[in-house]
Amino acid sequence: MEKVTARTLGAWVITVNPRRTDVASLLADGHAGGDWCVAANYRSRLMAAGQPILLWVSNRSGVHPARGFWGVGTVLGPAVDMHDPDDPRLHVPTEITTLGEPVTAAECAGTAGLDRLEVLRSPQQSNPSVVTAAEWSLLRARLERAPEAPGLL
Repeated sequence: MEKVTARTLGAWVITVNPRRTDVASLLADGHAGGDWCVAANYRSRLMAAGQPILLWVSNRSGVHPARGFWGVGTVLGPAVDMHDPDDPRLHVPTEITTLGEPVTAAECAGTAGLDRLEVLRSPQQSNPSVVTAAEWSLLRARLERAPEAPGLL
């Protein structure tokens, strides 16, 4: 993938690993916003208030929750250093609403234009991942069908 720019960005992606986070509780709550950890790199420096952000669950075990996009929302501000010597990562404030049903990895892999999503090609990449502008237009159309989506997109 070429370098992310404001022109090529569609949405940011925060990946959550169910082996490290209680994803079932997170999804049941309906809200997955708050501060998320992101790597200190050029991508995190591009994050800004008002940009779309998605929540991806990276479960490969085949158990619930299914691997896929489980939340959609907005970046609330820039990624910041929390000045914690034990945690050098940046933290980005978000507002993310979880979905009752995901856009699954299988659905993305089987959809032309979404089959090369970064989260599918490079699942071990640190946060934030990215959805390109072209991918976002396709994914957004799918997300708009979710009952939770009105007012989010």
